[in-house]
Amino acid sequence: MRNLTDLWNDRVNAGLVDEVCALYARSARLLATFASKSIDNPEGIRAYFDAFTTRVGAGVSFDQAGTLRQDIGNQKFLYTGTYTFFHGEGEARQEFPARYTFLVDESSDPKILHHHSSVIPQL
Repeated sequence: MRNLTDLWNDRVNAGLVDEVCALYARSARLLATFASKSIDNPEGIRAYFDAFTTRVGAGVSFDQAGTLRQDIGNQKFLYTGTYTFFHGEGEARQEFPARYTFLVDESSDPKILHHHSSVIPQL
């Protein structure tokens, strides 16, 4: 069975906003890569992914080798690592390396409880 972060990745890349949003618990908090404030409701999460996925060539690529899955008990897992957001085509393509943390409840109906993502500073 594929984990929730793999599903999230596939759905974001396909622009399937309804399906991306369905992965988040109703009470989820999203500290998004391209948002200045926390997003604490389903409507805000939808608006965020609507805005991102409508960009030309928008998507995300996970660094699978760097992903760490930690069991924190009660069928809850912490996924941490890096991924790269991108949008645009050809010479207009922009890439944004970022780090992430997903707190996922993998019980009967797996959901993302908390998602934090931030751009990695280019020093």
